[in-house]
Amino acid sequence: MNYDDINIKFGKHIAQLRRELNISQEEFADRCSLHRTYIGALERGEKSPTLKTIEKLAKGLNVSLIDLFKI
Repeated sequence: MNYDDINIKFGKHIAQLRRELNISQEEFADRCSLHRTYIGALERGEKSPTLKTIEKLAKGLNVSLIDLFKI
């Protein structure tokens, strides 16, 4: 697996968890204190988040870090 694959899988998982909460990218971004366009880039697998950002994503989705990585 290359980095692009893991970014795409992680992004799809983030998007799926967000949709399960029935929230928009904008609301999710607000919950995470991140920009909406950055959330979109993460969900498309175009960006690799830092550990600090991963923590914000988990909190914004109300899931554990372990659950966030169940891709």
